[in-house]
Amino acid sequence: MADNILEVKGLKKYFNTPHGLLHAVDDVSFSIEEGKTLGVVGESGCGKSTLGRVILRLLKSTEGEVLFEGEDILKYSKAEMRAMRKSMQIIFQDPYESINPRMSIGELIAEPLIVNKICKGAEMDKKIRELMDTVGLAERLINSYPHELDGGRRQRIGIARALSVSPKFIVCDEPVSALDVSIQAQILNLMQDLQKERGFTYMFISHNLSVVKHISDDIMVMYLGKMVEKAPKNELFKNPLHPYTRALLEAIPIPKLSSRDRQREILQGEIKSPINPKDECRFAGRCKYASEQCRSGAPELREITPGHFVSCFCADK
Repeated sequence: MADNILEVKGLKKYFNTPHGLLHAVDDVSFSIEEGKTLGVVGESGCGKSTLGRVILRLLKSTEGEVLFEGEDILKYSKAEMRAMRKSMQIIFQDPYESINPRMSIGELIAEPLIVNKICKGAEMDKKIRELMDTVGLAERLINSYPHELDGGRRQRIGIARALSVSPKFIVCDEPVSALDVSIQAQILNLMQDLQKERGFTYMFISHNLSVVKHISDDIMVMYLGKMVEKAPKNELFKNPLHPYTRALLEAIPIPKLSSRDRQREILQGEIKSPINPKDECRFAGRCKYASEQCRSGAPELREITPGHFVSCFCADK
């Protein structure tokens, strides 16, 4: 059995607001095996991106532990964390917003090499061209600027920048959501090829379950800051236990005329506020199985079958 490269224990991230504490990430625990991909899914605002940023210490955590190769990086000093960032990188959702439009492609890829003092001169020029070739950017584009490229090529720049420091773990924050479907497939295939070649570990954040199924080994479902289910991808799609997971799967479009008559499970009710939430199941207001038990306390995460975790009193219904 492979070792876990990342273990997250009781991670919390709360934000102060004029109305109280916003529970963006609330007591989340999970692990990722080295060389594997964990997909993280859920509606907009469920805390997926915040979780990724807290793990990388782009946001300060409120409570919890993030063990990377057995060491709690939340206790690292700034100097220690600066060195650690070579091992942990992120690919952002919007490639145009995450890169400097005044820098050429070559300069953008060179920036992390310069900041981390990895190489310089002729060696750097060689490294830049190698990275461009790795991610499928033509060498003739080295002096081009982001506005001259399409979304797919801009996202390849983001991937090249992440790869430049030879990381072990990469948070992929909706890296294909802003791209056309055909370009999405190219980027996903590129990321899978790089994982096979270099053994990367990914945390792949997305609201698109079809995309997550394509690239992930395990899938974690989040709802209002909480992890409600986690399982190997085939198990999750075959046997979803949480009512919210089932609703997400029901919402996946099926490109068949016969599917028009399919009865979908449509969620009712309103999403509860994540500010000062009550001690109850946060999905209770939208769940047809909700009982008094669901409204009198939050369910604990439990392992139903090996590797399949769910946080629901009604998981067996």
